[in-house]
Amino acid sequence: MKEALLSIPFRKEKENRIQNALQEIIVASRPENSIPNIIAYFADRYEIPPFSEDFINGKKIRCYYPKIVGTKLVFLKPDRIQTGAFGIFEPIGEEEIAPDQADWILVPALGWNSEGARLGRGKGFYDRTLAKIPKSKLIGLTFESLFPCEFAVEAHDIRVGTLISEKKNHCFPKKSGENSVP
Repeated sequence: MKEALLSIPFRKEKENRIQNALQEIIVASRPENSIPNIIAYFADRYEIPPFSEDFINGKKIRCYYPKIVGTKLVFLKPDRIQTGAFGIFEPIGEEEIAPDQADWILVPALGWNSEGARLGRGKGFYDRTLAKIPKSKLIGLTFESLFPCEFAVEAHDIRVGTLISEKKNHCFPKKSGENSVP
């Protein structure tokens, strides 16, 4: 899957379309003059960056990022950033948000199956931390050509409610007769 992610043709253009679709969802869902609290992630080379710098710097959202603490994640508003566990960027800061208090939670993954289950890196940090969060708050990002990615799903694997690709938004679970949104 990692090789496939690195060889996506026109990757930057597709990432821009995904970012724009995500930003539309966030802007449309917030009450006028409010700033939503978003749990995001610092993308590595395999992951789709959730936001453009212009969107973050435009103060249209308040972002919190994961930091590994023990076997779970805490989500902090960064005063600065450092390399943390597993070589992943982590925030340094005092302001923390509980996952159930976030408006949206963006979940990184290597891939997603046809039911919105996440293929992570095998350590289970997101699965443990977000296990009790309604999946309607969880959003994943993917490239349409890599969706679905079928893999052995385990009972503890979290699922997202929405998956955004450069072509359409996939909603889970699909209700009878419901289609993904183009």
